[in-house]
Amino acid sequence: MKRYIIVILVLCLSGIPSMLGVLKANEHVTKEEDGREYRWHRHKPTYFVGRNGVFFDGRPIKDASPSSFRILGDGYAVDNWHVYYRGNVMAEAALSLEVLGYGYVKDAWNVFYDGRKIEGASAGTFSVISDWYAKDNWSVFFDGKKVDGASPGSFKVLRDGYAKDNWAVYYDGIKVKDASPDSFSCRRGGYAEDNWSTFYRGKKLD
Repeated sequence: MKRYIIVILVLCLSGIPSMLGVLKANEHVTKEEDGREYRWHRHKPTYFVGRNGVFFDGRPIKDASPSSFRILGDGYAVDNWHVYYRGNVMAEAALSLEVLGYGYVKDAWNVFYDGRKIEGASAGTFSVISDWYAKDNWSVFFDGKKVDGASPGSFKVLRDGYAKDNWAVYYDGIKVKDASPDSFSCRRGGYAEDNWSTFYRGKKLD
């Protein structure tokens, strides 16, 4: 008897979120002009290779070859003639494109981020560190942009957007004013400290 009661309670409780209008993780609510609401599922834009062509996010990719089309990841794909980012041809990218992660890719000559060429980046020495930071032998990059003054030789990613080299601390690729790299350490939730100050999301707290 107790077992049946438990099952009934579980079934009832599982229906409470929908009764209360609580959204599932992959749902949105859109309200019509007349006040009615309807739910729709979020989706991550993807490629689809079908019998009638190649598509990205529901739109056809002109002249893409279904028979040779390969999805590389991070929005990138390739066929025997072109490289694509989110369904658009990347004219400067070679077919030997290598996906590195965090939106970065490279071929033998160039480095790209989110489909855009990173000017001045060295493909031969370029590597991704983590958390959208990357480097080559001469520069450090965050979010596809060069981090001013950062030293690739001593650069280290910490956590929550923080990083440091031997001379400075950075948050999301921007130098953190008055932070000491020697004693700097990350806490939780965007907070960090050195021996003299506390920081939150890259800004010094008074």
